Amino acid sequence: MRRIVRLGAGVLLAACGVLMTSCGGYVREERLPETGATLEGTVTYGTEKVPAALVIVAGAGGSATGHVDEATGRYKVENAPLGEVKVAVNTAPVRGEMQGKLMSGYYKGPEAKGKGVTAPPKIVDVPAKFANPATSGLSTTINAGANTYEIKLPR
Repeated sequence: MRRIVRLGAGVLLAACGVLMTSCGGYVREERLPETGATLEGTVTYGTEKVPAALVIVAGAGGSATGHVDEATGRYKVENAPLGEVKVAVNTAPVRGEMQGKLMSGYYKGPEAKGKGVTAPPKIVDVPAKFANPATSGLSTTINAGANTYEIKLPR
């Protein structure tokens, strides 16, 4: 009986060691250099403004993201990669965010106007091809400092 207990304890100890090694390994985080560049503007799909979306900017020097501000309808991407970049617009993440805000009672509806709580913005469904920088067909060049790019998604 003692031998079985020792064998079981040894197996358990070895399993814990493997588990700790595989889960607790050191992950090296590499930060991209600060570019100081920003990209900002508005997003339209056809003639319709897109009031809520995630804007993705990807270039050879990395990528950066920013949100369309639901109050102003403008987006801003900070620390954008310099040079030629591909741009994407994804509305799926904000759809989930809006759903969470609705469920938590953050948005109360039109009857709450003037009371500090507004109705949620309309989510404009943008085709999936625009959600990925590789397939969106959108590109621009980013220089140091502030850059403007009005994103016009064709219907």
